[in-house]
Amino acid sequence: MFPSFTLFTTLYCLFKYSLKKHAAKKSNILLILFVTFLAGCTTTQPVNNIKPGYTSDIIKREQMLAQLTTWQVKGKIAFINSEERKSASLYWNKSNTKQQLNLTTYLGINVLKLNSDEGNHTIEVDGKTYLDNDLDSLIESLVDMRFPTEALSYWIKAIPYNNNDSFTFNSDSQLPLTLSSHYNGYNWLITYASYQTIQKGEKTIAVPNKIKITSSDLTINIAINHWTI
Repeated sequence: MFPSFTLFTTLYCLFKYSLKKHAAKKSNILLILFVTFLAGCTTTQPVNNIKPGYTSDIIKREQMLAQLTTWQVKGKIAFINSEERKSASLYWNKSNTKQQLNLTTYLGINVLKLNSDEGNHTIEVDGKTYLDNDLDSLIESLVDMRFPTEALSYWIKAIPYNNNDSFTFNSDSQLPLTLSSHYNGYNWLITYASYQTIQKGEKTIAVPNKIKITSSDLTINIAINHWTI
């Protein structure tokens, strides 16, 4: 059985594999993870352009985003370790039971495509197709490393995955600055550099648009230029 996943993981692993296809073996698939979002129509703007004195209600914001299960994100993603840096354009479309994730080069070449439907997952990379109903196991078999596949779908919205996740907040806006979490045996630090607002009906929701995720030797940078909910 496969838990809801965060495509961060898949992309990180398989992206590195695709770019190093001429040296390919399992150990070469070490850099591709990814996570983002989809749904309706929204308008966005940087938090810095919001009226002075903008304040978010911590509890209400967390509740609204926890209930938000359909979204879409477009932007850029970079994977960095002590040996190399890889980047790609990202597109992630998520609904309750389906997800689609694409990673492409700056020339528009598709380096990874992931589709999920009712817990069945298909990954296309380097002309090969991988199928499994357990994304965590599939990624671990390819990369020989664990990633926060499920937690990332929460962290990208700046909400907790575990009850013991801890936050620091901006004293003015009351938006999360950092999130510390322990997932699958690893400590993770998520830093939120900036936000934008999404207008959904009469509700205004602040979501991150610059995110840095670090654990041990791995850093993932995400820059989101378009949110849709």
